[in-house]
Amino acid sequence: MKAYLKWIVLITWSFTMTSCIKENLPECIPDNTGIVLKFRYPTGTNTQSNKNGVDRLSVFIFDDKGIFVSQINDSLIWIDDNYELELPYKQGSYQFVTWAGYNEATYGITTCIPGQTHIEDFFLFLKRDTDNRVTDQPKLLYHGIHETVALDEHEKMIAWINLKQITNHIRVIAHNLDKDISHNIYIEDNNGKYGYSSLFAHDDPILYIPVYMRVAKESNTLTADFNVMKLDKNRIPRLQIVDETNTVYYDENLIGELLGKNPNINLENEHDFTIEISFNGYSPIDIKINGWDIKESDEM
Repeated sequence: MKAYLKWIVLITWSFTMTSCIKENLPECIPDNTGIVLKFRYPTGTNTQSNKNGVDRLSVFIFDDKGIFVSQINDSLIWIDDNYELELPYKQGSYQFVTWAGYNEATYGITTCIPGQTHIEDFFLFLKRDTDNRVTDQPKLLYHGIHETVALDEHEKMIAWINLKQITNHIRVIAHNLDKDISHNIYIEDNNGKYGYSSLFAHDDPILYIPVYMRVAKESNTLTADFNVMKLDKNRIPRLQIVDETNTVYYDENLIGELLGKNPNINLENEHDFTIEISFNGYSPIDIKINGWDIKESDEM
């Protein structure tokens, strides 16, 4: 009986393949219509490293009038030049907003209703506690956008979306702090909300809480690792050092007086920073930004 069924399957398959070759039936012709999205990281990004690449993305699809159509998520993948996302559309005009690395544990988006929500009302925001403290550090996040494309029902379109990194890593190393006093290091900014084009949207100030590392219990050096959202030279985030009573001992403009003092730093392309400050009391006597001296003790 099994042998008989095997012959039936083989005969049916052979007939189908012969029909495809001779008759050129529609079901035998590869579908070369629709649209495929491909993605590019910024030049120089090492996507082979878990530090720079992401393994999930969300694409938000709007029509040519800016009305929300649908959201497509993909995860457990690796986004590089070989990755393709085929969309289930054969005709029409669409524009695309991509958040690569989007993770609901740390980010939220506007509730989008198909046929109703307009792209101008679409926002991504960083989740925070009720007191606006960010205790769950933001995950690596990229943004991409593609202008409206009109699909051709006779051919498949490939749309390349350039990804731009939104998140930054900042390591703050504070030397010569009083080891008998408990200190905290914070970064305050209002960069937790973005429109569809990744421009800043109005938001309340948020306080980033780092992960701390002290070399030894008796050490007078405190290291704080931050993941923060987009930095911009025209904004004024603050770097603060406070004691256990929340008394502020150091409060400085993170960009204007620190990161921006290193002439080699371009906030558009660089996203990994080390700020090293040596104190005398609570007065900074030496400051290095990514190894570049911006304040030396002999200047004091």
